[in-house]
Amino acid sequence: MARQPGPVPTIISVFRQAAALMIDDLIARLEAAGFTGGTPARYTVFENLDPGGTRLTDLAARAGITHQSMSELVSALEQAGYLERCPDPSDRRARIVRLTPAGRRVVRQAVKEIAAIEDQWRTRLAREGLTGNIVAALTNALSQKPEATAETASTARPDPPISA
Repeated sequence: MARQPGPVPTIISVFRQAAALMIDDLIARLEAAGFTGGTPARYTVFENLDPGGTRLTDLAARAGITHQSMSELVSALEQAGYLERCPDPSDRRARIVRLTPAGRRVVRQAVKEIAAIEDQWRTRLAREGLTGNIVAALTNALSQKPEATAETASTARPDPPISA
């Protein structure tokens, strides 16, 4: 069988594709449950929001986007009725972003949908031979110091080509 043209899959690209599929599935499920206005970009606000609220600067830093971009996302979610900006109890000059009652409802629904999506993916991965606590394994791997530095990475041998 001849190899199909296109990019060679990498762990990075496969993780990105899987994450995009899961987020798209979550958004579709939330839409079906009556929660409108979801986008992958807006999802980053919810995944970085602390239960009691979070400063906009912290949301932007956690999401790895600019303060201005996060402000636009939060504004759109405020207009949709899911978020509000309130004085920060620890510093009245600052403001925190927190969930409204509608925002808490969407998060509760999202938690249920995420559990269902992850169960489906665990089943798919188990069929491919990947079992165990995938979240714990990835979390542990993320917490470890990278083995290669930028200096040694440039001299490392690449993986052999993937054959079909």
